[in-house]
Amino acid sequence: MTTKPVISVVVPVFRSKATLNALYDRVRNVLDDVASSWEIILVDDASNDGTFEVMLALHEHDSRVKLVRFARNTGQHHATLCGLQRASGDYAFTLDDDLQNPPEEIPRFIEKMEEGYDMVIGKIVTSKKHSAARNLSSRIVQWMVSRILGKPRDLALSSYRGMTRRAASNMGAFTGAHAYLPALIFASVPIDRITNLSVPHNERAHGRSTYSPGRLIKLASYLLINHSYLPLRFMVAWGIILSVASLLYAVCTVSYVLLGGHMAAGWPSLAVLISFLCGNILLFMGIVGEYVGRLVEEHSRPQQFPIFETHD
Repeated sequence: MTTKPVISVVVPVFRSKATLNALYDRVRNVLDDVASSWEIILVDDASNDGTFEVMLALHEHDSRVKLVRFARNTGQHHATLCGLQRASGDYAFTLDDDLQNPPEEIPRFIEKMEEGYDMVIGKIVTSKKHSAARNLSSRIVQWMVSRILGKPRDLALSSYRGMTRRAASNMGAFTGAHAYLPALIFASVPIDRITNLSVPHNERAHGRSTYSPGRLIKLASYLLINHSYLPLRFMVAWGIILSVASLLYAVCTVSYVLLGGHMAAGWPSLAVLISFLCGNILLFMGIVGEYVGRLVEEHSRPQQFPIFETHD
């Protein structure tokens, strides 16, 4: 007889008081059937709409619901990583708080991990129930992850994941201030131990996505700056191109004059050239400054996450 595993479910929470009770009921119904014991770890990313009061009521009703509350908003990836660091189950799952990831799929994730995989990522079989702009940005990010992190093209990413204790522990070992979960996944688990599982993506039960364009850009910057050298390498390549172009222009100019040509003084062209070069210098200084600023942030923060209170 197969022993039932211990399961941890990590849910990053933000302004979702309307869905938490239904989410708890559905997760509990599933876990009671497949796990010998279980825990739900809710990480409140500094909601300000009464969400944490609903979380407290769930904890008082069922001590298996464990709570973490952030003092300020840091984003879904940080909240998820915080929950994974506190998870103690044989298997850990991450899913959204808006009921778009059906908890009823958890047994299928377990079956897939029992085949020998350490990371199973839900692959949305239909179009995601997001706006067109959000879906487009997701495709762009998936392309960036493939180019920068070496993600196989046929491997899809989503926030619905199941992982073994080993994979969760490896990801939770990250202590940086700028967490980007796909980068941690590919740094923690061999690619051949990662697979997809086709899952549905339901309509959002209440409200709308809190991912603004600014949040998506900030998240993409974690990938570009904190988990790659792509901007710095672009600066080097662009600097080489400008240097070669300047040298060729100088050679052409000198050759033209030596062959008897006449070069009229041109203040407009000179002003454009200076403005162009100065603009590039300021851009590159900004990129370098962003790297330096993040290094300072990594070493000056009092703790990895702005945890205000916990309830275990």
